[in-house]
Amino acid sequence: MSTYTLRPEPARRLRGFAGLMVLLAAAAVIWWGLGRAEHRPDWLGVEAPRRALAGQPFPVRVHLAPLAEPGFLCADLHWGATRDTPMRYLATGGSKPVGREGGTLDFEITVPPKEGIGFVMGVIYFGPTGNWGDHKLAAASELVPVVSGPAKPEETRLEPLRLQPSVEPSPSHPPPTYGPRLLTGLLFLAAMMVAWHQGPPNKALDGRPSLETRWWQALMVLLALACLWELLGLESWLGDRARAMAHARNLYYLRTVLQKAVISMAVAAAILMLPFIRRVRSSHRLVLVSFGLYLAIAAVNLVSLHAIDKVADLSWHRVSLVQALKLGCAVMTLEGLRRMRRTA
Repeated sequence: MSTYTLRPEPARRLRGFAGLMVLLAAAAVIWWGLGRAEHRPDWLGVEAPRRALAGQPFPVRVHLAPLAEPGFLCADLHWGATRDTPMRYLATGGSKPVGREGGTLDFEITVPPKEGIGFVMGVIYFGPTGNWGDHKLAAASELVPVVSGPAKPEETRLEPLRLQPSVEPSPSHPPPTYGPRLLTGLLFLAAMMVAWHQGPPNKALDGRPSLETRWWQALMVLLALACLWELLGLESWLGDRARAMAHARNLYYLRTVLQKAVISMAVAAAILMLPFIRRVRSSHRLVLVSFGLYLAIAAVNLVSLHAIDKVADLSWHRVSLVQALKLGCAVMTLEGLRRMRRTA
């Protein structure tokens, strides 16, 4: 009986396809985890139409969970010209008393005609007096487009709206402290010089660069880019330019999708690379792990997802957690290259 074996090329393609599927599955799990990490208010639910008619009442239904104390619930509308412009106060639906048991309350807020209005957002807050100044809980709904013409019946029925944890904008990503960033860049410069002095492995027998030679050359290029990335502060510069461009093109509201995609792929790739590290030489493993970890941290920190920033920006004596991790990766990369040099 004969057995069928895959040819090398189809087998390689099959392994590549399987690896891609595993990478996408891991990224999907991480995406789900990032969504779960985002804090969403659980003390209320909001229903409203998917379209707001200018000059017409806009109904808002609020479902309250049991509260720690009685008070007043207020519902306001804020407006903006685009999704990325700052939202400003538009109108109020007043305040209504609520007990500790919570319940369902209906508000009706007229959308006054205003030049340039494009979207409205519901702002719901709870407090002992109904004044914003002493509120204890607050949440904002997703943006609802404002239309002037008649809306379809399905666009005016009440539907659940997504909620944001606060009406305040997320804090900006602070620029890294110069001292640790300079030291990290200098360490990568030293690592590049060690790699350059050692030189790439010998060429293959046919005279062409071997796979290990090409890997060595790519490593030196990446070390040089990491050095410039840190010394010139390109991470903050590129992040600021990207945010300004997104604001100018009214695309900033889509940032969360891009942030989650980049973080999910970077973390999934870093995790799935670990089994392959065992196949390389033991003298190469420290360099691959430490520098690969640095690349993943830099990619995640660049996109600046707020849920991760709250942990990444934790600092000790003005040195953030991300800077400390990068500095540690640079030290381990340099030490790994020194070990490789001694082994060679």
